[in-house]
Amino acid sequence: MKKKIAIVLYKFFPYGGLQKDFLAISAELLSRGHAIKVFTRSWEGTIPDGLDVIQIGEIGLSNHKKNSNFVLKVFDEINKYSPEIIFGFNKMPGLDLYFAADTCFAKHSQNKNVLQKYTKRFKQSLDYEKHVFSEESQCQILLLNNNQLDDFEIAYSTPSDRMTIIPPGIDGNWNKKKGLDLQELFDVPRKDKIILFVGSDFSRKGLDRAILGLKHLQMTNIDSSLLVIGNDSKKTFLASIQDHSLERKIFFLGPRDDVASFMKSADLLVHPAREEAAGNIIIEAMVSGLPSLVSKEVGFSDEVKKFKAGVVLNDSFSQDEFNQLLEEIIEDENLSSIKSNITSLKNDDYFFSRSRFIADFIEERF
Repeated sequence: MKKKIAIVLYKFFPYGGLQKDFLAISAELLSRGHAIKVFTRSWEGTIPDGLDVIQIGEIGLSNHKKNSNFVLKVFDEINKYSPEIIFGFNKMPGLDLYFAADTCFAKHSQNKNVLQKYTKRFKQSLDYEKHVFSEESQCQILLLNNNQLDDFEIAYSTPSDRMTIIPPGIDGNWNKKKGLDLQELFDVPRKDKIILFVGSDFSRKGLDRAILGLKHLQMTNIDSSLLVIGNDSKKTFLASIQDHSLERKIFFLGPRDDVASFMKSADLLVHPAREEAAGNIIIEAMVSGLPSLVSKEVGFSDEVKKFKAGVVLNDSFSQDEFNQLLEEIIEDENLSSIKSNITSLKNDDYFFSRSRFIADFIEERF
């Protein structure tokens, strides 16, 4: 039976992981004949053909005020549409279904500055999360991995029958992308190992840690270069790069549409994130045959262990441990061994099935 669905998200911008998932899921639902209307504060970039988007506007000066004003106004518009399902990609009151693309705020707030707990932004984030995950809520929740499930269950005692772990969602065209000669493209010496860092919000994703790791490789005479892909400013990191004389070893490439080609051509992906609900780039690297070095905080770190796709750091991040593991994993013998473990994953449909799984879930549960 065809459904009438309202999809809600704060902002759309190209290259965001949540935004990519939203587009893929919307396309799958539309292909099955479901009626969709998207409600958002703002949309950056081209709106795909056939997607009906209502932009509420950015109302307010602070981000938390924009969110609260959006929530107040958007449900007036949703009520006019009269959907059978309200499907949210951000935490907020009033959802029937929530796609959990981020971490448990209640858990990570324990590590924040005490004064932050008195801010309006903090209180709003916790309140909106409670609306989704509390025992009293009826919202169904789509989770990316077991780490999230454990965190939310501990924080809110959310009933297990309301939480469903979904498979990864790599683009179906991923395997069609061709590799690149990265050394020639960026004038990198042929002897250099190519290390890839992918992700916006450089600080949260641990770019500073990757830079210090590269410096360690230089000091141990392991020739390597770091390619940085993502939509963020490099200004914060320039002083460190200059201090360590790495100007010719680090390349900031901005956001790109050809990440698959980079992953099929690099030697190693590093993702030493401080906080990462899932880390879809880890799965992308796995199906690309690219070994990974990741921190325990990355949600998909368990997948790295399960498929022997690289190395995962211990619970508490240590720069010395990261440097040592980086030095070890980048040896030719270790890289070859990991690649042999994951070479067949590109043919495993599990890694490409998220959108179909969610569409099936909606048709079966609602």
